[in-house]
Amino acid sequence: MFAQDTAVYGALLQEYNVARIREVNRERAARIAALKTREDALAYVESVRSTIAGIFDLPPRPENLHPQITGVVECADCRIEKVIFESRPDFPVTAHLFVPHDLTAPSPAVLFLCGHSANGKLFSPYHTGARTLAKKGFVTLLVDPAGQGERWQFTKAKRAATIAGICTREHNMLGKQMYLAGEFFGSWRVHDVLCALDYLLARPEVDPARVGVTGTSGGGTLSTFAQALDPRFTMAAPSCYVTSWQRNIENELPADVEQIPPGILAAGCEMGDFILAYAPRPILLLGQKNDFFDCRGLSETFEMCRKVYKLLGAEENLQCFIGPDSHGYSPLHRREMYKFFGGLAGICADGDEADISGLESDKMLCTPTGQVADLPGKRLIHDLIIEKLDRLAAGRKKLSLPELKELFTGQYAFSAEMPVPYCRSLRYEYVRNWEPAAKCFSRFALENTPGLITPVILRNPENKAYFHFPEMESLTVYIPHLSAAEELCMYEYDTPVLGVDMQGIGAALSRNCDLQHPDDFFNPYGCDYHFNSCEILFGSSMLNRRVGEIIGAIAYARSCGTGEFHIHGRGQGCIPAVIAAVLCDDIRSLKLIDAPQSFDLMAREEISEWPHAVMLRGILKYTDLPDIYEALKEKMTVKICNYANNFFESKFL
Repeated sequence: MFAQDTAVYGALLQEYNVARIREVNRERAARIAALKTREDALAYVESVRSTIAGIFDLPPRPENLHPQITGVVECADCRIEKVIFESRPDFPVTAHLFVPHDLTAPSPAVLFLCGHSANGKLFSPYHTGARTLAKKGFVTLLVDPAGQGERWQFTKAKRAATIAGICTREHNMLGKQMYLAGEFFGSWRVHDVLCALDYLLARPEVDPARVGVTGTSGGGTLSTFAQALDPRFTMAAPSCYVTSWQRNIENELPADVEQIPPGILAAGCEMGDFILAYAPRPILLLGQKNDFFDCRGLSETFEMCRKVYKLLGAEENLQCFIGPDSHGYSPLHRREMYKFFGGLAGICADGDEADISGLESDKMLCTPTGQVADLPGKRLIHDLIIEKLDRLAAGRKKLSLPELKELFTGQYAFSAEMPVPYCRSLRYEYVRNWEPAAKCFSRFALENTPGLITPVILRNPENKAYFHFPEMESLTVYIPHLSAAEELCMYEYDTPVLGVDMQGIGAALSRNCDLQHPDDFFNPYGCDYHFNSCEILFGSSMLNRRVGEIIGAIAYARSCGTGEFHIHGRGQGCIPAVIAAVLCDDIRSLKLIDAPQSFDLMAREEISEWPHAVMLRGILKYTDLPDIYEALKEKMTVKICNYANNFFESKFL
């Protein structure tokens, strides 16, 4: 074990993120505290509504959903229609419509959204809730989300066993592939929901003046988002989602990719602003005392939102109930939801829940085989991603090196210059002392950002220890895949080489939220994913942070008299190395080992193993790695030793 691998600086990024989200919320709390009149509150509501709509940027919904009813199941308390409609051309959505018996007039309705259940709408708490709503007089539509129920997306993919039917993994895989094409999976999910609302409101049994939305966990997320994006909902009851992003970050809780709206924190919004987007709409916030979505955050959100509701003269429209249970749509939660919707719709919600004990799952399927993937002529999300990738590729032009630099500094806000960082001189380290060729690493810690440390190690051919950074004619800057110390022991250099452990790598590796998988850097819900999610919420990416650290290390070496620079990258370190090479004018050569061939291939792979943190949102609108590699040859020597597409097949180390 090297000192560089002990992750001594790993916790700093977590605390840095906590500090900056607390600052966002201090500013937001001050804005809300400054609201004094009804007009102030209305202006605030309009502001957050507009901000949220801009972040989700929903596409137009189809005029014709091509709905079909594939079967009907008669129950004691309602009729269940098995429905398929298309939210995009040839892209099917499966759902159950629960219609109360003996309707004589248009009735209130509820859109019921599933949480992260593998069997989607057939999961007992959801089916029970929807059928009970119908028993009490609500026309209820229960919808399968993409990647769940009859809408699994990866059943026919190579290595499908690693992901198919594990809904959160399906969602996160789709999310990062969409990300490269400039899409947000949360918007896709909300688009499906609003198309479902279109279908529900088109039914003659439904009274459009009394329409609610509810769901728990992932369904609570969708309920929260969808009601903030559409005025047609008249009431909402999200369960087991609403807390605050501050609590999630403080509690080291990685969230699913659809729960990470890009730039929402940079816009100064919190979860509570989704509740306020159509205030004073009646909303019941449901939480659990033992939920990983912290109920303390729910209480804080409720209290802050209640002030706005009070200014709008409708404080009673916002309610909160925190149950005694763990995460999930418990019977107690459901009873509170029935009572809330019933009171608003003028329906008595007393009585027992529906008995679904005789439910036969195979008779409830909307599709012949139980999966839309088997329907002829229909498309899955990855098919639609490929179509967009084809359009983007056809429309891209090759950019010159100056144009690439302008793209990275403009569109993506990378810094081409960094202030010379403060440097701590640490004790040097000899590694592999038992070998004849023991290696000496001089160790330094650079402070590019207040509160964060970039550990760097210097190795020179003479194996000499330095207590202060020396003046050098030429320096190779090595950007590792996982650990500068480990990897620099694998190679021999005849010139000085500086290994840079960027945030989350090597000595800056964090294990804050990875206690169950401490040795798996690429765990789908590990620290790398979590910290990149934080950056996305703040409108940035880990690549911005990591490239800045490289530029800062070069700035420090330059200030100490280094004349010219060469940059080497390995594995996931190749991408920040390439961007730094575009931005930094005094880099003379670039060498890449185990490099990704293209962003386009990352997105086209059915199951792409490259981590989200090496991806830039929408980069394929503008350029791709092969064109960047080619453009860099205008000013430097570029050597690519080998490509490692879907690199997990080797993992390198």
